[in-house]
Amino acid sequence: MNNLLKLAIFIFAVFSYYACGSNESGKRTYSRIKDIFNQYDGKYIIFISKKDFFLYVYDRDLAIPAKFKIGYGLNPEKKPKLFAGDNNTPEGIYKITEILSMDADKNSESYKKLLKMNSIFFKAKDGHYRYGRKEADLGNNAYGPRFFRIDYPNQNDVQRYNDALKRSMIPIVNGRAMPIGSGLAIHGTCDEESIGRLGSSGCIRMYNRDIAALDRYIKLNLPVIISSD
Repeated sequence: MNNLLKLAIFIFAVFSYYACGSNESGKRTYSRIKDIFNQYDGKYIIFISKKDFFLYVYDRDLAIPAKFKIGYGLNPEKKPKLFAGDNNTPEGIYKITEILSMDADKNSESYKKLLKMNSIFFKAKDGHYRYGRKEADLGNNAYGPRFFRIDYPNQNDVQRYNDALKRSMIPIVNGRAMPIGSGLAIHGTCDEESIGRLGSSGCIRMYNRDIAALDRYIKLNLPVIISSD
């Protein structure tokens, strides 16, 4: 590595530190990212800021090679997800467990599964409506060209849920407690108006062009931090 390249990497790292570390929440973010890279040998991790409505890609030099606007759970409380149907987005450290792509080989499971998911027509009467228009069906192609599943619920989520269950904080429907939920992901959308807003059932939504661009940084087991900061 030549001296000019080393200097460039150093400048990026310093810039990233002051960009995300100039206040207490930024310093926490910086520290969490460093800690994860100390345990993970990949090139990138993802940091999702619910506060900023942005997804950031960090590299091992703590520079940000890409960032994208997002939308997430429509619950105005913005709390961490606790149970199925609460319309909240989880918070914590997750990992990518499945990669589905409309650009994969058409004979692949990745393509076939997402094609089937995108063929589902989501109706407003079932709670799946377009941002700001409760009478408008969300329709099909709800997941766009990519679907990157995360491992919610993880062990921490299960512990929170069980604690809440003991304290009678989980709604009871037809005599049974609502389950913890699953199936959350970072994916595209057919509802661009929801990006930058609270508009999903809990997943992270991105513009279709952006989720396709994010693909180059994604691999299985990639760490994903979802934070209220």
